[in-house]
Amino acid sequence: MDVLQEDFVRSVRKQGRHASATVSGQRLEGFLVGNKFVFPDPMDVLWRQAGPGEFRELRIWRK
Repeated sequence: MDVLQEDFVRSVRKQGRHASATVSGQRLEGFLVGNKFVFPDPMDVLWRQAGPGEFRELRIWRK
């Protein structure tokens, strides 16, 4: 998993699809961007991305 920069996080919030997925055994809310799942830490300070194979049980939310 990689820590993301703030400018990328802004574009993820605008262009990503709201989703939830299981990463390292934890169910997390975030965004699906292409084939990567992007999510904040519990304090909403750092954002991380999990690439294909690092997350599972993806569910995309409808608006």
